[in-house]
Amino acid sequence: MCDSARSHVDDLLVLLSKSKMLNILYVMNCDPTPIRFSEINKRVNSSSTTVARRLGELEAHGLVTRTAYATVPATVEYTLTEDAIALQPSLESMFEWVLNRADNAL
Repeated sequence: MCDSARSHVDDLLVLLSKSKMLNILYVMNCDPTPIRFSEINKRVNSSSTTVARRLGELEAHGLVTRTAYATVPATVEYTLTEDAIALQPSLESMFEWVLNRADNAL
């Protein structure tokens, strides 16, 4: 059981360590309503390709839900899943740990 859990944690850390991944999760967590791709892209300040890849990876891992609307131009919105929302306190804790270490280093 322990080895299996460790493997899953490793997989999660690999996913979260990808460029702009934590930034995308943060942006989406700040806005609990569905958010359009263009708004995520603007707030993350990255290339459309990177944001699209990361959102696809988050969707594949069950952390984001993608909804496409048949509009011209196409409208796509993303929402955090319950699993992603449940992950947020752990991420916040990690950020706080980093900030506390930085404060103590000064």
